[in-house]
Amino acid sequence: MLNKLRLEARAAEPSGFRSAMALAVSRQCANLGPGLCNMKPHPRVIESVYRAIASRANWYTECEGVVQLRTAIAKRYLAYNHVSITPANVLATCGATGAFESICKCFLDPGDEVVMFEPFYQYHVRQVRERGAIIRFVRLRPPRWAFLANELETAITNKTKLLVMANPHNPTGKVFSRVELEMIGEVCHEGGVVVVCDEVYEYMVGLGQAHVSMASLPGMFDHTLTLSSAGKTLQVTGWRVGWLVGPESVIGALRVKADETYLCAPAPLQYAVAECLSFGDGFFSDIQSLFERKRLRIASALQAAGFSVPASDGAFYVLAGYEKLGYRNDLEAMTGVIEDFEIASIPGSVFCSRDADMKMLRFCFAVEDDVLERACECLEYLGARNTPRFVS
Repeated sequence: MLNKLRLEARAAEPSGFRSAMALAVSRQCANLGPGLCNMKPHPRVIESVYRAIASRANWYTECEGVVQLRTAIAKRYLAYNHVSITPANVLATCGATGAFESICKCFLDPGDEVVMFEPFYQYHVRQVRERGAIIRFVRLRPPRWAFLANELETAITNKTKLLVMANPHNPTGKVFSRVELEMIGEVCHEGGVVVVCDEVYEYMVGLGQAHVSMASLPGMFDHTLTLSSAGKTLQVTGWRVGWLVGPESVIGALRVKADETYLCAPAPLQYAVAECLSFGDGFFSDIQSLFERKRLRIASALQAAGFSVPASDGAFYVLAGYEKLGYRNDLEAMTGVIEDFEIASIPGSVFCSRDADMKMLRFCFAVEDDVLERACECLEYLGARNTPRFVS
């Protein structure tokens, strides 16, 4: 049977996420590797799904999602994202990854080109390459994870169909500024390129930071497809309820592809998410405060241990440089941090197209406070000792 598999399937290997998870479990480490968002959801969130299941909403829904959810998303987008839409502009999906898969199926043919920022989110790359499209990368450079305008302009050609980005960004935690978004939007608008903006971390921006949706910029709604998800916002990544927001003219085709792929998002969870999105601004402000506290805690501990920590203003990740600790490459660093600090992380190289090591590890701080505190205390303790084992 194995010889009947497509060549790409035979060559497929587990992602860095899965490998790190297995290694962490085997050593019982504080797992700051994969972005599982391993936290207890708010009690109101759990109560909402109990009510939804009890209401007998447990059969297939319309492929575009129940109207209650699409209406709640439209209201939330006006209040938070400053984008005025109707339920007809919304497609409920099986997670944001389901939304992105539908986009790739509808827009990409073999030989088409897609622009992405690097470091990148692995699933975006895999889905695009699965369609036979070619990716042109634009590099984000630490410490502010800035990109060069001329590199962006050069990356766009007459074959470019999509620019795919995440804001806030995974894995760097970068929050794109309004000026940067306007620059990206202008270049894409002039080149006839559709912007696909993954905004699943939209509520996880630093205090004092503003999340700006690409679709909210003047003239950009008709040129943007926005992805988001309840999984990250509500700390329920296993629910697999996401959505896609865009012009009504393309939602129909995207809906068909979504229907062909997975029929619909989980029915009772759609109703539960609809209820949660109506909780009000205070509920979502608390989410922002929660993750800001965790972000500052892990960044401080990593610096105390000798890591260099570039700017991280959003999402729930920190990319930290390990060169001062004497590790020679990403694999040695990932293994060494498990052995030396009892912490699992993800090697930065899995988020890059180049073979060279990135000299950084990604740490996810979307974990319960006791797990995060255990990791931070270990980092600070061993950093204070500054034993020869950790320096070159």
